Amino acid sequence: MQTILPSQSPLARADATLRSGARFLAAGLQAGGVTGARPAPITGRFRTKVLGNGLRELDRFLNVLVDEVAVAGGSRPAPTERNTANKLRALLPLFDQPEGEHARLRALGRARDCLFYCGGMVTRGDVTGSRWLTVGWSDALDRTGPLRRFSVGAPLVITGEDVADICGFYLSIAARLAGGRREEPVGILLAA
Repeated sequence: MQTILPSQSPLARADATLRSGARFLAAGLQAGGVTGARPAPITGRFRTKVLGNGLRELDRFLNVLVDEVAVAGGSRPAPTERNTANKLRALLPLFDQPEGEHARLRALGRARDCLFYCGGMVTRGDVTGSRWLTVGWSDALDRTGPLRRFSVGAPLVITGEDVADICGFYLSIAARLAGGRREEPVGILLAA
């Protein structure tokens, strides 16, 4: 676990917080982990609420990091914009970075709301009248396929591997925002 020192800049603290939070959630809410081990499942009576809250925290950590990157780059964060996906989409062109995370971050927002507020039951689709909820992870073994969709009325199923993939996604955004610093795959992260 990375120690956050008071002498670190707000940008360094925001980066360290996001990275620590992502590692902790990827490890199934366990400190540390075993290299190459499968992520621990998050279980229990309030599983969906815990998962939804964990995803909300990651989004909030990213939101703060986006603000700190903007400030460090000489821009002012938009005080009225609270949506992380929209903030990131506005920030990336200022640093000549390609966009690309917006749709997945929006899908993750819908999934975390479903987990947190609806106990993991899909009660509405992506837009009014839609029969499908798109979530922020893929079904494909290599995680490169299209984002998974659940039909309205079905339970939203999320595995430990899905959570680790989501955490890896947040870490990849943090790496881009930190100037392209390469981040290790989540399997290696769990040991850090």
